[in-house]
Amino acid sequence: MNFLAHFHLAERTDASQVGALLGDFVTGTPESLADRFPAELIEGIMLHRAIDRFTDDHAIFLEVKKLLTEKRRRFAGIVIDIFFDHFLALHWHEFGEGSLEEFIEGRYRLLEKHEDWLTPELREILPRMRNENWLSAYEDKAGLALTFRRIRGRRDWLGPIVGAEEDLFSHYEEFERAFRKFYPEAVEFAKRPWGKALLTCAPSGA
Repeated sequence: MNFLAHFHLAERTDASQVGALLGDFVTGTPESLADRFPAELIEGIMLHRAIDRFTDDHAIFLEVKKLLTEKRRRFAGIVIDIFFDHFLALHWHEFGEGSLEEFIEGRYRLLEKHEDWLTPELREILPRMRNENWLSAYEDKAGLALTFRRIRGRRDWLGPIVGAEEDLFSHYEEFERAFRKFYPEAVEFAKRPWGKALLTCAPSGA
């Protein structure tokens, strides 16, 4: 799942919402993060990681990964997450609360409200994230292409993901069917009463 889906799947608390984004920007164990963040925010980070593992191990994800051009399959976790954000935006009326525009604006305001919780990297890119409206950039082909170019610009080794939108539009119906089957399961997964047990999840990047 990418930014939009992680926000949608997080609990409706400020700490869980911020943690849903921080999951892509921090590494370490829950214990090592405890000096920097409150417990509820750490639970949001751990939920993010649990959702990523659930997605990457899911049979539907593993099947549609085969639809990617061979050179992009090793980046499937990035590429398909963005494809699924595209479909979440497209079908927001089925899965979201209120309008997509209101939801996105609320996420930007919340991040600005809690800048003290953000990493230096995230604080630096937040104005650009809002100005370029990254959370709604996945709605059309041009926006997807821009997103993949932007990600590649941050990491040279991600070069093969440029043009990944062509894989989506070459197999659009298959990816859309996969999303519509998978996402309700992700919603149910995220609703599980994780509580403190979630903090035992093995951290990514630890």
